[in-house]
Amino acid sequence: MFCFMKGTENLLMHKDEINALNVFPVPDGDTGSNMSATMLEGCKYLESLETKDMSSILDAIKNGTLMGARGNSGVILSQIFRGFCDSLKGKKQISISEFSHAIKSAKEVAYGAVMKPVEGTILTAVRYLAENVELLNSQPDYESLFEKMVEILKKAVHDTPTMLKKLRDAGVVDAGAKGFYYIIEGFYKYIKGDTTIDLDIKTTAKPVEEIQMIPEDLTYQYCTELVVKSYGEVENNTVEEIRDFLHRIGNSVVFFVQDNIFKLHVHTNNPGNVIEKLITFGELVKVKIDNMKLQHEHFVSTDLKEELQKKKNGLVAVSPSEGISKIFTDFGVDSIVIGGQTMNPSTADIKIAVEAVNAENIYVFPNNSNIILAAQQVAKSIEDKNVHVIPTKNVQQCVAALIRYIPEEDSDILIKTFEEAIKEIITISITRAVRDAKLNGEKIKKNEYLVFLDNKLSSHNLDFKAALLKTFEKIGDISEREIITVFVGKDATPIENNILRKIIDEQYNHLELETYEGGQPHYPFLIMIE
Repeated sequence: MFCFMKGTENLLMHKDEINALNVFPVPDGDTGSNMSATMLEGCKYLESLETKDMSSILDAIKNGTLMGARGNSGVILSQIFRGFCDSLKGKKQISISEFSHAIKSAKEVAYGAVMKPVEGTILTAVRYLAENVELLNSQPDYESLFEKMVEILKKAVHDTPTMLKKLRDAGVVDAGAKGFYYIIEGFYKYIKGDTTIDLDIKTTAKPVEEIQMIPEDLTYQYCTELVVKSYGEVENNTVEEIRDFLHRIGNSVVFFVQDNIFKLHVHTNNPGNVIEKLITFGELVKVKIDNMKLQHEHFVSTDLKEELQKKKNGLVAVSPSEGISKIFTDFGVDSIVIGGQTMNPSTADIKIAVEAVNAENIYVFPNNSNIILAAQQVAKSIEDKNVHVIPTKNVQQCVAALIRYIPEEDSDILIKTFEEAIKEIITISITRAVRDAKLNGEKIKKNEYLVFLDNKLSSHNLDFKAALLKTFEKIGDISEREIITVFVGKDATPIENNILRKIIDEQYNHLELETYEGGQPHYPFLIMIE
């Protein structure tokens, strides 16, 4: 139990380093944050245990890391612990041999959770351990065991660039593998006698009085209340930052500070995001989350409840912004999860959204490659509903699928319809590089425009027009296409907008142009051609 917490502390100490190891030149420096969130949730489950026997500890680690998992790195990490803990189920004490052989199970479960395992990642790190089980099993005590594990993982991390070209080009090791190394290094530190643990998550402050909830339309589903004790004196800019954040992600906001205690109330679709934001300013003292939809249904009459029978199909979509969320809702999406690039929702966030939809079949649209695995884990964990993950990698693919949505269609036909819609559209996503990097043998300069064609880098240039024209040239003949839709992001400039419109008017005037204010971060323009 305390080894796990020490491992978490050690990871937290190096979180910024792990974030900085990302090699893709878009704003996605969150591997350290994702892994930390996963471990911290495991710690919270451990701290809540009343009975600290081995079985309870293993269950807390397994369940806590799953519910806290964020991004691919977090989900894979949670599966490593799941395999490890399941292998030791029923044990009252764990021998060196049992611990060593549990690593094999950890490796199998982790690899099994990934459709296409990639070497040179955190998977490689756990594989190196599994391949050295006999060496680990031969160690005389746990100090020697963890010393060997650290040595093995150090080599695994060192070897990752030899297996993954992106790492070699950038001159870095894999972030997930390095994060896993720090976790095990923390275990080793604890076994050697460093038993001090500081995770900054213990709550000691007294809660303030309850806030009265005011009834309203259920645009947002969860009534979320937090009491947070500030780490220090509260500055005015901190108050404004939190208040602005709350207004962006919800409504019915009540927020004040009293004696360095934050008290907030907000109606939101993603209570996990609120918690994650506030713990950067202080320690959680109290959390209260109510599903207002269920509360409302609890009080309706029996006759009305009969009208609220479970419908055939329901939709859940991950959205990066309020504008995109409104578009999704207009297309019939039942539950929105805020997330995307740099802000991957946790499995807990996705699961809450799925469970809130009263339907026999639920279709989840992750809309980001780094969220697909988390959504798939949620689908596996829910038994009373048929949850289908439609592996959309961007917002445009989701919109294309939603256009063809038929609420009463059979599941197998609907899934096929979604898949066909995704294959048929052309998507263009435009962002800017946040650092110098090397990608696919090409040097990327900071601040260059990066244009992705169907999620693959198509062109890059400091000149916006030049980058766009090169990508449009690669598309080829689109004479049979009819509509080009542009979702304008919050960072798009009038000059960029004019350049894009002029190119479309001059070269693709046969296409009907539709423009929407998406307000999405990081991507000034998301484009779909259908």
